[in-house]
Amino acid sequence: MIRLRMLPGEDGDCLLLEYGNGEFIRRVLIDGGRAGTYPRITSTLAGLDGLIDVLVVTHVDQDHILGVLALLNDPQRSVQFSDVWFNGFDQLLDAEGFGAQDGELLTTALMEQEIPWNAAFDGRSIEVGRPVDWFADGSTMEVLSPDRTQLEKLAPAWMAECARHGLIPGVDPEPDVPGFERFGTVDVEELAASPFTPDTSRTNRSSIGLLFEFEGKRIVLTGDADDRRLVSSLRPRALEEGGRLHIDALKVAHHGSGHNLSNDLLDLVDCDRYLISTSGARHAHPDDIAMARILTHGGPEKEIVFNYRERAELWDVDDLKTRFGYSVTAPPEEDGFVTLDF
Repeated sequence: MIRLRMLPGEDGDCLLLEYGNGEFIRRVLIDGGRAGTYPRITSTLAGLDGLIDVLVVTHVDQDHILGVLALLNDPQRSVQFSDVWFNGFDQLLDAEGFGAQDGELLTTALMEQEIPWNAAFDGRSIEVGRPVDWFADGSTMEVLSPDRTQLEKLAPAWMAECARHGLIPGVDPEPDVPGFERFGTVDVEELAASPFTPDTSRTNRSSIGLLFEFEGKRIVLTGDADDRRLVSSLRPRALEEGGRLHIDALKVAHHGSGHNLSNDLLDLVDCDRYLISTSGARHAHPDDIAMARILTHGGPEKEIVFNYRERAELWDVDDLKTRFGYSVTAPPEEDGFVTLDF
């Protein structure tokens, strides 16, 4: 059994991966979305028998971390954690011990509550090339991003970035960029062929990206990871399989930003499902350019899964689906919730 639930992270990410067989079940929660996400997922968490094996906090942006802070600061929360994966200030420097930056809220919560932190990495940073002490259950988990250079580049600006991205429980920021709706049609081929400009955000480049495998299935979980780093990590695996790595699902990085998804990456994978996690608030993700790249370079047969119906409607167009060989899946009832079985 492999099940991935896309939860209502608003314009962010909140994903629950569950897998197992008749003898065990594992649960991995990836990010927590916005502050408003946690009240909407309490009933989901209450049904998990009280334990999440791994909580992954990919990076410090508000749309990934505010819901985690709400969860950790709830004294009545229904779940505990066997390990939390998060690169704090000391992990950026790969230092031992803790310094003045321990006042950062997530670090403080983990320490005060004595929650295991990066135990699978001996307390050190989560980065490319570092082995994972993963479960001996037939599954594997590989770190695709970030690398040491990306972590070190974030370190000098850590405090300023944390303040700018508002690590304040329950408080969402004012929109950085106003949302907008697209009117009319788009020239898919022209957009897909436009030059790729990579994301320059230091926090996004520090985002944890993972490749999960179990019983012949592969899922790539990207957070807001840097496209160039993902390409470098996936290329050797793709070459081993003749040029393309078959994956069952790709959580599209940074909610479908055109700066985080290149044709180079898409040309390395043979992907069945592309997952778009966003309500479109604040930045109106996914970008037309990212979607155009998926349509033209994402393979001849593909499913594009949205966890908000309004974002799906822009691309649930019969002419486009016929021309580019894709189907669209969106929540049948409540926005934010989609369950995928593999």
